[in-house]
Amino acid sequence: MNEISCRVVKTFLDYVKNTRPEFLPSLLEGIPHDHDYLSNPDHWISWDVERLLEERLADLYKDEMIMFKIGRSILTYKSVGIVNILFNLFMTPERLIRYTPRIAQYFTRDVVTINVIETTRESATIELKIKGRQTRGACLYNQGMYSVFTELFGLEPAEVSEVQCVVPLNEIGRYNGRYYRIEEDMRVLESDRPDRNGRIAGTAEKPGAFRINGITFGAPSCIYRLKWENKIIKLVRKSAGKKQALNDALQHLEDNHRKLQGAYERLWKSEANYRNLMENASDIICFVDSAGIITSLNRKGLELSGYTTDEMVGQHFLGFVDEEYRREAFLRFRRAFRPSSDPFEMVVRTKDSGLLILSVNSNPVQEGRDAVGLMIIARDITKEREIGVRLIEAERFAAKGMVAAEIAHEINNSLANIETALFIVNSLKTDAKYKQDIFKDMYEEIERMSGIVKGILEVYRSDDAILQSVDLNTETKKVINMTRRRLDGKAISIVSSLTPDLQSIPCNPGHIKQVLLNLIKNAEEAMASSSRKLIEINTSQDNGTVRLAVKDTGCGIPEPMREKVFSPLYTSKAEGSGFGLSVCRQIVRKYSGTISIESEVDKGTTVVVSFPVKDHAEHTDS
Repeated sequence: MNEISCRVVKTFLDYVKNTRPEFLPSLLEGIPHDHDYLSNPDHWISWDVERLLEERLADLYKDEMIMFKIGRSILTYKSVGIVNILFNLFMTPERLIRYTPRIAQYFTRDVVTINVIETTRESATIELKIKGRQTRGACLYNQGMYSVFTELFGLEPAEVSEVQCVVPLNEIGRYNGRYYRIEEDMRVLESDRPDRNGRIAGTAEKPGAFRINGITFGAPSCIYRLKWENKIIKLVRKSAGKKQALNDALQHLEDNHRKLQGAYERLWKSEANYRNLMENASDIICFVDSAGIITSLNRKGLELSGYTTDEMVGQHFLGFVDEEYRREAFLRFRRAFRPSSDPFEMVVRTKDSGLLILSVNSNPVQEGRDAVGLMIIARDITKEREIGVRLIEAERFAAKGMVAAEIAHEINNSLANIETALFIVNSLKTDAKYKQDIFKDMYEEIERMSGIVKGILEVYRSDDAILQSVDLNTETKKVINMTRRRLDGKAISIVSSLTPDLQSIPCNPGHIKQVLLNLIKNAEEAMASSSRKLIEINTSQDNGTVRLAVKDTGCGIPEPMREKVFSPLYTSKAEGSGFGLSVCRQIVRKYSGTISIESEVDKGTTVVVSFPVKDHAEHTDS
């Protein structure tokens, strides 16, 4: 039964304990020996067990070259004393020959052949031919051992088959009754005796091979060539070793310095490009840490705010946010560290007490898995918001003509009815009950006129009005009552289906009326050529949102035009202003709502407006 010393397995176990100790139970599961047995270099195990351990190591580390890496890292394990022995052996081939029996105990019995392949003025090459029966994994292990020899001398790792080492070849000495020595001109001298003056008599162009029994390093047939350059030999020569080692060390430092300088210059150029992009960006770019302290702000941010870098960097960003928006900005800041955060608007105060309305996007700044701050990109939309306000005002004035005509018509009808009733009361002799009925009709007409006037005043109430908790059903009924007679006169039916007990929404009731009036007006115009004219208004509630839907039986909107209808000045009607739906969307967005269109050509259109309810909004903010 073929066996191998546990010294190699102990190296495996030491490596696993130092790198991935959690692998040990899986590595040793089902092995017929425990950890203590396998860690004793005096114990032996079968080749099958050793081969199984190699396969498990490759599977656990998911690396076919793990045996090679273990061999490369052997210097880190002080318990493997063979490395120190090998270090001394390879300092001189004479010692390698002399100490072979001493290290034979660590390996299975086999043969190592050493050949001096080549000697020149500049180099010498020695070939080790190892004959054995070890597995591929053990071969990789030993290749790793050979490759670490370069690191012993501070050299770059060489190829596995050719390893650079420092060996003073002039110390080869005597072996098997023959004398060998390297001359200064790198010639190898061979003789069976020294001359009287201690010099070797005769030379040999091709020195003979040394066959040494009792040591195994590798696989069935492994050949390692170790080549030593002349300038490297000088490193270990007593006369000039220290000086050359120092020179080489200085050269190594200079090489590293040049590499570091090159890396620094590349980093500096990258940093300069990044800084240039940041400073010349058309948007505000700001960095804050996880506590909200401003750490960097680009030129655009300083230009719009009016502050200097010293006045902003090191300050908390909330100190520059308008007080009315500070709580929302703080909540948005906390949410920005989540995996996904939506853009939002924020109002900040400038140094001259002006206001900037910013559209803000933010992304976490990561260090590893931790978010250590935010990169904030903000666009100034102050002018856009001012234009939006003007559009709303323009739509109001445009609507005044339409509404004024309707007011005049409705009030004129009511006044005519009142005038007729007064004439009847004054000119006819009627009983008291009949007069009471007439007066009742007069009061109803007066109340209707009063309701029309109040409704119009609400539509044109200033934006600065305090927000109210508005019942969408109540405002919808008011608008339907305001427009029903005019629509009846055009043979347009208007019906409603209002879900009871809707939650209120925080807004200006006049804005809700304006949106409804615009949607009803659009529906009316869309049905100008329809044979069936019907407007349906529905309200509903779902998941913290109330919805208002206005449906008509008009001509419909083609698919390519559905998004364009929300653009300012876009209209398909000759007499249209192009502001109606644009203003509706701005009003709806003002209250964090949405507006969408569902349409089918020649069948009709449904406009759906959604608002977050008050309770839901408060819950979200908290």
